[in-house]
This record gives sequence, C-alpha cells and structure tokens, in this order.
Amino acid sequence: MDQIQFPEFMSEENMRKMTRRQLIDLFEKMGQMMGPPGMTPPDPLALPVAGERMNVPTRDGEVRCILYRAKRKPAPVYFGMHGGGFVGGNCEDIDFWCDMINKELDITVVSINYRKAPQHPWPCGVNDAFDVVSWFYAHAAEFGIDAERMAIGGHSAGGNFAAVTSLRSVLENAPFRFKLQILDYPPLDLKTCSFDKFRHPMAIPPQMAIMFDACYIEPEMVGNPLVSPAAADISMLVGQPPTVILTAEFDSLRDEGELYACKLMKAGVPVWCRRFLGSTHGFTMTLGGHTMMMPEDPNAAAGCRMMMDALRYYIA
Repeated sequence: MDQIQFPEFMSEENMRKMTRRQLIDLFEKMGQMMGPPGMTPPDPLALPVAGERMNVPTRDGEVRCILYRAKRKPAPVYFGMHGGGFVGGNCEDIDFWCDMINKELDITVVSINYRKAPQHPWPCGVNDAFDVVSWFYAHAAEFGIDAERMAIGGHSAGGNFAAVTSLRSVLENAPFRFKLQILDYPPLDLKTCSFDKFRHPMAIPPQMAIMFDACYIEPEMVGNPLVSPAAADISMLVGQPPTVILTAEFDSLRDEGELYACKLMKAGVPVWCRRFLGSTHGFTMTLGGHTMMMPEDPNAAAGCRMMMDALRYYIA
C-alpha cells in the first residue's frame, strides 16, 4: 500500500500543537478524505439495498436505518453500525454484510445511519444508536422481534458506538440488554494521541486519525468511558455481554481493542478476541470485493465467519 504524502505543515510536530478548532478547519479544507481521489461519492439514497429504508424517531429527530426482516417471528435482532472515522460513511456501506447475516441466520438486522462529526459531534452519534435500539425494543412486537435476543456490533467507529451503547444499557439501567456485542477493529481509546499509537505504512495515518478525533470530541472529554471505553474501570464493565473483538496486525487501533478485551475478561465477561495477522484496518468489509478502497483481504472471510459464528451461537 502506498503511503499518503502529507504536506510539510501536517508534520507530527505541527499537528501535535494544533488546537481542536484548527484540526477541524484543516479537515474541512481537505474535503472528503474517505473516498478514492477524484471521485464524487454517490448519493447513498440512490444506492440499491437489500433491506428497506425507514426513519426512526430519536430525541433529536429521525435517523435513517435499513431494516432486513427475518422470515421467522419472533426473530432475534442484530443492530449494526458502519465505520468512517466518526466523520463519514453511511448505513448503505455495509448492506452486503447485513444482508448476509439476515439471509444466512434468518435474524432481523437493523443498520443505523448515525449522525456524523464535525457537524454532529459526541454525543450525537451515540445517542442516535441508543435511541434507535430503544425504539425497536419498545416496538419489538410490531416488527416480529424477540427482544430477549438482541445483539449489537459495528465496524471501526461503529464498533465504538456499539461498545458505548452496550455500556450505557447497563450503566443507565435501560430496559434492554444485549446477548452479544461484536467490535470489529474498533477505536476505543481517543485519549491517546494518534501519533502515540502503533504505526505501520498500512495503518491509518495519524494525521488523518487526529483530525477525525478532533472532529468528534472535545479534548476534555477524551477520557470519558462513553467516548473511550478502554478507559473504563473494571467495575464499570461488570455485566457486559459476551464480546467478540477483531483486531488487525497492521492497524493503529489494534492495541486498544486488545486492551479492552483484557479488561472485559477481568470483569468476568466471556471474550473472543483475535488479531488477524497480515491484515489492516477495514479488512473484513473487503469480503467479495465490496469496497473500492481495498482489494479483498485474505482474512476477510475468516473474520466475517468469526462474527457470524458468534451471532449463530448467542442469538440465532
């Protein structure tokens, strides 16, 4: 993978000194960094999807979701969230994955299109996720959902939102609980500067990560466990559901995912954590060539199978 060549003013020394406002301004000036150069991303609403789009009411307005209905009733439900560094992506991005879960396991899937930073910083996105889950729990009978067999998961930033939603369900004594959470190469430590994390030519460039984090959160909040679940005390993790965590060898986020796995185990939570050697961030969603960003990773099928097996075991 070719390394991105950043201009001199984006050196580590300069970016460490930038204020949050300066980092956000820089991100906005650089424009859309998540897609291939020179390509305008398609309108997500114009993309065909296997499920049905719907708007779900939340405390701050409606959130777009894609619903994949199971044939059986009542059926278990999996709430899934896409990645995008807290600043990009849409629920349509993981349509193939949600459709696969729905068809192979015959469970209902809800893909949540949470709001993005910097226009909607923390806690907007995590509130969207929590409120969508709460709404479907309250309307379970209407959708043929078995509210006692709920799982949540996400890829990258979506994994952070999944972990936070699961934490909140216990800490806030919500009426719902999850039977399983799946965290796919999640960013769980926003307290540590991206320049101080593991580096590799195939990893997320710290220049990009530091901008994403600045767009999402105020500096004084980075140690909050509902921002950085890896910062949670062991006592806060008691009562969390069985957890699957996938990390990649060449991912700057690998260590925080594995740290969280260790903390969960110390809290008595069953954990299935695996580091996929030779892979990098986003590897699972390359399955079948479904992303233009990367070729299919050799470990994509194994990673997806690990997540599917967990869903089959715990809720299907």
